[in-house]
Amino acid sequence: MNRVFAACMLLLCAFAPWASAYAQQSSTPVISPLATLGKLAVALLIVLVVFWAFAKFMKQMQVGQGGSHTGLKVIGALSLGQRERVVVVQAGSEQLVLGVTSSAINTLHVLETPMGASDSPELGDFKQKLSAALKRQVKT
Repeated sequence: MNRVFAACMLLLCAFAPWASAYAQQSSTPVISPLATLGKLAVALLIVLVVFWAFAKFMKQMQVGQGGSHTGLKVIGALSLGQRERVVVVQAGSEQLVLGVTSSAINTLHVLETPMGASDSPELGDFKQKLSAALKRQVKT
C-alpha cells in the first residue's frame, strides 16, 4: 500500500510543473460554477415541462377512449383478505354485489332494492353519541 502511495506521489510531483505550465499557457476561460448550475436548472425545468405536457396529452387521449365511466359508482367495499373483497357497484339503475379477487371478478348478487350510500340510522346515532361524549353530556 505504501508503494502505491509513493508511486502516485512521484507521478504527481513529476507532472505538477508540466500541468501548471499548461494552465498558464492555456487561454481557455474559467467556467463559473454558478453558470453551470443555472444551465442545469434550466435543463431540468425544460424536462419537467415536457413531462407535464406529455402527461396532460395522455390524459386527454384516455378520456376519448372511454377512460371515464360515468354510469359506474362504487357504493361500498369490504375487504375479506389481502386480495379478496366484496364490492357493491351502482351500474345505471341496478346495484351489483361483486366478488373481486386477484384473478377474477364474479357477480355474487343483483340487489332488488338499492342500498343507500351511507343512509344508515346507526351511523347518525353513533355521530350523535360521539358528539355528546366529546361534550361530556353522556346520559346513562
